[in-house]
Amino acid sequence: MIASLLSFSALLAAAIPSGPAGNAFYTPPSPLPAATHGDVIWARPLTTAAALPSAASNTLVLYHTTSAAGADRAVSGTVAIPKGAPPAGGWPVISWAHGTTGDAPACTPSLDTPAGVVHDYLGPIAATLDKAVAQGYAVVQTDYEGQGTPGVHPYLVGVAEAHDTIDMVRAARALEPRLGSRWVAMGHSQGGHAVLFTSAVASTWAPELQLLGGVAEAPAAFVSPFITSLTKGTSATPSFAFGALFIAAAASVDPSVKLDQILAPAALAMVPHLTDRCSGALYRPDSWGGLIPASSFRSDADFGPLLRFAAQNDAAALHPGVPLFIAHGSTDTTVPKTSSDALDKALCANGATVRYDVYQGLGHRPVVPASLNDALEWVGARFAGRPAPSNCGAAPTLHGP
Repeated sequence: MIASLLSFSALLAAAIPSGPAGNAFYTPPSPLPAATHGDVIWARPLTTAAALPSAASNTLVLYHTTSAAGADRAVSGTVAIPKGAPPAGGWPVISWAHGTTGDAPACTPSLDTPAGVVHDYLGPIAATLDKAVAQGYAVVQTDYEGQGTPGVHPYLVGVAEAHDTIDMVRAARALEPRLGSRWVAMGHSQGGHAVLFTSAVASTWAPELQLLGGVAEAPAAFVSPFITSLTKGTSATPSFAFGALFIAAAASVDPSVKLDQILAPAALAMVPHLTDRCSGALYRPDSWGGLIPASSFRSDADFGPLLRFAAQNDAAALHPGVPLFIAHGSTDTTVPKTSSDALDKALCANGATVRYDVYQGLGHRPVVPASLNDALEWVGARFAGRPAPSNCGAAPTLHGP
């Protein structure tokens, strides 16, 4: 509590407005005041389950970013500052991009509680990130556009995710000037997708910051093949929820993608679930997980606009400007290991420096804590200025039995 109050005093001293109490914090001023992406709207101390216990202070922040369509948007996120004095050049920064939680307000990571509907995912993630704070990293976490704040969350829309992740660092540095300008992006699943796009656009989006590398854990990478597979899928699958979230996001960004011209009536009736249920509920048989994908699209659907938009968000065509560390579990059934196998080959062919590690016997979520020590060792080497390793052209490094 003392650390939080000290952090709040610092905010006041820096003339950062104090955000309103409760969930009103997530409703931005209307209209938004003119500002640059990454500017802070308001902030307040964070003391909920989303706070990292090893931090000297935790702050909840609402900040400006730019949508995929170029519009000013308000996004929420959190800032955890390590204990002690910063090193020369300021605290090193890790900007964390989270995995799929859903688009309902209750799915917002910064709103997590011990009894929260996505705490089974967010709780272990927070415990993992807390170890990074304990090692002296400032950890900043975006909620993403449309999660907690108004609007449709642009799920797996790479440019939007990247802007959120980068501008979170800008906002954190406005709150705490002792943060350094050097940083690393880390993320899991959807967040891995965000890291990949961040690695390609960070140098032009925020040239005053120096992105040193990206850690992508079980990253979503091939959006358009996944959507194509759903149009032919003849068995109900929980993964249809991922496709539904993306299709709704595409329609919110690209006016040529129209839900009523793609989805059959049974699927259209499920669209409200996307903004009032979190991921676990969307997977269930009474929601998207109970639909036969192929039967959920209109027989006369023109998939051209949707698939073109999906292809724009495939990661294999990217040319990262920084080294990457990709970690994947060998038994992952949410994002199969074959996806990262193909991603590694594609990025290496594009000239990227990639270290690709596989964790034997681990699924989608367990790869995050399992790879932490390796990831932090890799991150530390980037901050130390050592050359980044690459196993491009060779088999991935294997861990475990």
